Amino acid sequence: MTNTHSAGASLEYASPDEIVVSDALKVYGSGAGEVTALSHVDLTVKRGQFVSVIGPSGCGKSTMLRMIAGLEQPDSGEVSVFGAHPDEACAAKMIGFVPQVPALLPWLSVLGNVTIPSKVNRRADALRRTLPGHVARPATDPRVLLTKLGLGDAIDRLPHQLSGGMQQRVAIARAFSIQADVLLMDEPFSALDEFTREAIQVQLLELWEQMRTTVVFVTHSVSEAVVLSDVVVVMSARPGRIEAVIPIDLPRPRRQGLLEAAAMHEYEDLIREKLQTAWASGPVVR
Repeated sequence: MTNTHSAGASLEYASPDEIVVSDALKVYGSGAGEVTALSHVDLTVKRGQFVSVIGPSGCGKSTMLRMIAGLEQPDSGEVSVFGAHPDEACAAKMIGFVPQVPALLPWLSVLGNVTIPSKVNRRADALRRTLPGHVARPATDPRVLLTKLGLGDAIDRLPHQLSGGMQQRVAIARAFSIQADVLLMDEPFSALDEFTREAIQVQLLELWEQMRTTVVFVTHSVSEAVVLSDVVVVMSARPGRIEAVIPIDLPRPRRQGLLEAAAMHEYEDLIREKLQTAWASGPVVR
């Protein structure tokens, strides 16, 4: 199969205020080794939303995230990011990506790692202004971002001098620093202890509430998905499909005290129920 669209091509379902994944199919390998990672997936994320994606291991969560980032191409169907092809959006720095591993440059300081994206591909800013779905935001001083994330006293340190949680905060600051329209996060807190994870969740939400960047967040934690999100997307076991889309109608700002609220637990139970169905709907590969 071949991708039906390329950068610059007309996108039938494109919207300047939505991320749209339409009828996306992704197959790896061929013959006896063929694996269908995603099967005709449809998903819409509205501008400014915080959307978490959860599902069994191997269900295609990260594949879908990489499609939105322009790092993977669907074999059929299409993906658009605020009216642009993902390749265009990526070239214009409309997309920030936070992987599981922070991938910091070891020879640069904390501040150097955060500011380097603005020094690379300077033409991206001009390109971004030509795309209809881009919304200009005031520039944010990287030092201010780092301070908000609790790293104000670590600006001059090198990555090896930081804890794992601090390194992940640097990666988050780096992604926010380019004033991206979309922030894609692939299980960024999975390697952290529970206390550090909860602390960074609060800091991330505070920063998101100020900047209102659209976030698509992949996680394996039900409680994390509920406390962070406007919407939780539950995916089925491979081949990956959308099992359920669950709006989280809880007040913001979210705080850790909310974890004890009855409404919080009701959403957790609903998501776990949908996940049980997702587990039963197909084979799971770990």
